[in-house]
Order: sequence, then C-alpha cells, then structure tokens
Amino acid sequence: MWQKLKEFSKNDPLIFTIILAVIIVAGGFGSVQMMHMTSTAKFCKTCHPKESAEVRGEYYTYRIGIHSEAGVSCLDCHGAPGMQGYLQAHVVAGMRSLYHEIFTSEEQVVKDLTEFASDPEKAAHAASLDSCIFCHSDAANAEMRRNRVIKVAGEFRAIDEVINPAYRKEFGRPDIMTEGTIAGVDPNHAAHMKAGVTCFNCHLGIGHSGVKDHKPAMETCFKCHDEVRKDVKVPANEDCAACHTMQKGIQQGTYVKAVQGDAWYMADLNCSDCHDSAYTRPTEEKCATCHDASYSQLMKDTQADYMAKLKKAKGIRDKYQKFFPGMEEGRKELYLEMKNIMRVLENEGSKGVHNPEYFDMLFSKVEELETAIKTWTPPVVEKVEHHAVKHEEAKEEPKEEAAPAGPVNTAEEMAMLEGSESINIAERHVPAPTKPAVIFDHKGHAERLACAECHSEPGVLKVEIKEVKGTKNVFHDELCIKCHKEKKVKTSCNTCHKK
Repeated sequence: MWQKLKEFSKNDPLIFTIILAVIIVAGGFGSVQMMHMTSTAKFCKTCHPKESAEVRGEYYTYRIGIHSEAGVSCLDCHGAPGMQGYLQAHVVAGMRSLYHEIFTSEEQVVKDLTEFASDPEKAAHAASLDSCIFCHSDAANAEMRRNRVIKVAGEFRAIDEVINPAYRKEFGRPDIMTEGTIAGVDPNHAAHMKAGVTCFNCHLGIGHSGVKDHKPAMETCFKCHDEVRKDVKVPANEDCAACHTMQKGIQQGTYVKAVQGDAWYMADLNCSDCHDSAYTRPTEEKCATCHDASYSQLMKDTQADYMAKLKKAKGIRDKYQKFFPGMEEGRKELYLEMKNIMRVLENEGSKGVHNPEYFDMLFSKVEELETAIKTWTPPVVEKVEHHAVKHEEAKEEPKEEAAPAGPVNTAEEMAMLEGSESINIAERHVPAPTKPAVIFDHKGHAERLACAECHSEPGVLKVEIKEVKGTKNVFHDELCIKCHKEKKVKTSCNTCHKK
C-alpha cells in the first residue's frame, strides 16, 4: 500500500498534492466542527442528565443558575480564558472525563464529583478562577486579552467575545474589584483576593447549587475571620454594618441612587437591639419587649404587604427578562435599572421592616420603569442640511423668535384662582402619603393650560377621585402623568414630590 502511494506521488505529483490538501482541509474542518459540537452545554448533559440538584444533575443546576441566563456555558467556566485554556479543558480534561466514564466505577465518579462541589481546593481543579475575574473585572479582562491568544478560527465559546467594560455593562454588573456590589454584602473583593482568598472559598456552589442567586453563607465568613483574626484586621462578627452596607443604606433611605428617601425612624438602633444573634431574625415577641403588643401584628402586616408587592414586582421583572436580548439600548438601560432595584428588594432580608416607606418608593420606581419601558421611543435624529452660505449672509443678525402665546384662560377665570394658587394634594386626597406630598402649582398650570384640560366645570375635576395609593391612581394615570407625556414635559418624581 505504501509503495503504491509512493509511485502515485511520483507519477502524478499535482493530483497527489491536491488530494492530500483536500484530506488535510477536510480533516481540519471536521475536527473544528466536532469541537464546536462537543463544546455545548447540551453535550455535557450526555453524562450529567439528571433533572435534580445532585451529582449527575450538573446540567440541570446550570440551567437554573444565573450564569445560563447570561449565555455563559460549561466550558466558559471550566476552562481558563484563551485557546490554551480551552484546549486543556476540552481535550485534556475531556479525554480524562471520557476515561473515567468508561473505566471508573460509578461510586468513585460520584465521590469525585461530590468533592469538586464541596471542597474549594478541589473545585479550583474543576473550574477556572481566571474565568471568574475575566468576566467580572475590567483590568483582569484587559490583561488576559493582551497576553493570551483568546481565539483561533472562529468563536468556540461565549467567553471568546467577552470584552469589558462593555460586556459586564450589558448585563448591569459592576467591576467587582473597583465598584463593590449592587445588592447585599459588600465584601471588598480586591482585599480578599490580595489576602489569597479565592472565588471558591466564598462562592462555592455558584454554578451547581440549584439556586439561581446563590449567596455565600455567613458561617463561611465567620469561620474564616475567626481563623485569621490574630494576624489580620477583620471586622468583628457583631459589627454587622461593616459588611451589611445595604441594610444600613436602606435604613437611611439612600441605598438606591435613583431613589432617595428619608431615614427610618429607628435607623439609629443597633442591630443587636432587634436581633438576638447574627443567625436569628426578630420575632413578634421581640417587638413586644420594647413596644406594646400591637407592634407584633404591625410587623406581620408589614411583611405580608411587602411580600405581596414583591411578587407583583417579580412578575414585572420576569416579563421583560424574556425580551431583554432583543431590546433597544434605551429600553435595556431602563430594564437594567429595574433589575438592579429588584436585586435589592429580593436580597433585603427584613421583608420590608427596615424602612417600609423607602421600600414603597422602590416598588413604585419599578412600576414607573415598567411604564418608561413600554412608552420608550427611539430618539429622533434631525437631519441637518448643509448649504453654502455667502460671507455677507453669514453676518446677518438672527431673527427674533416669535413671542410665546399669552395666557390661555380669561382674566375672569384667572381671578377665580384667588386663594388656591397652590394645592396640597395630600391634605385633600391622601391622608397617609408614601411619598412627600405634591404641592400642585395651580396658578402656574392655569397660565399654561386651559381650565377645561382638567375641569369639567369650576372646582370639579374631569375624573372621579377614589383611593389614592402608590402610582396606580387617577392623578398619575389620568391627570398628571398622562398630560406630562402628551406635552412631553421632562420631570422626575422629585420635581413634584418635594420634601
């Protein structure tokens, strides 16, 4: 056979070369396609098929997790960024996995997979720490892209296209090394990593816990802090506010930058005044030790109301999550603002107790953002025609603009405003407002609008005033907001809801 090939190559070298080239190209193309096919999460399901949160159910827990929502796949985390990391995970680790799948007992495989999921050091061999900071840190992303060959012959996995800060901003995520966290505990990632703490020490289970937003356990923090306290300055376990910055900001009404409220009337209390320990939540009996028994019911009612509003807000968030990938940039920005507020509401453990009025403002903001997403329109770009202008014409004085139209109401109608130049909406219609009362500039509006815009006859509004609560009421839906949108008035909540 070999002799015949040698003779063929000598007799017809051109044809032999062409055939050889075709074989090499076809083989290379086939190998690349095979690697693409075996790089998908669905291929991993072949050996991890269980539909439950347990060993062999890794594909199931991956699908539940937050990473799959962002299009991150198995090999994005289980192989370091760059072609070398990809090939090592796909070929070397893949062949090793295939060997164990064929020749290793099921008991041993289960034991190994369990250790990978429960031991930080073993987990570091199964997944890549570099992948974590490649996606979550701008500086690390730039450094690795500069010093590694990220991809060859097309994209093999999603991580090939991760370029920060654009990538993380696409999903509304902060730079963990410089910007802290959006919601929950702010652990100072940079300080922890400098001290040798890895992602797996705190976030073990982030990929396969079976919980979408897997959070580090407080026991993990305390255990580590207690071990290093003699040599390293770490917060005292009872110094709750040192790490739980979100709860402190919520009590002060300042945590969400876009929604500024008032401090909770008990914001100066120490956490230990209500919490007997770091692991226990206040009970109804605990309230009664300082207040009368009615406060026990008040806490239950507050939390029940909070959970009902949270369920509604989750429905709004989830409705738009499905459309997020195809949203226009303007709508995406509004949705991400909503999503970040929802992270705060979902991670706040008191269920509304830490600052009820501020939580009401956050829930109202979610509804306002939903309206803004629905009504968002692309900005109109005006076309500017360029014409040649003579030097003499350019020197012409600009023409005076037409004077604005005068008052739209008669002098008699304006005179009827005497004594009601401004109106406190809360005093008339909202006995217990959740936001600062609106002081309606009655006279200012009458100078710009006809009385008939709002009134069917003097002193009688066109719409019937029923219950006024939150943003879903006649003032927002039928009067103020509706008119502001039609007239394209640019205002924020604080323009009318002044402190």
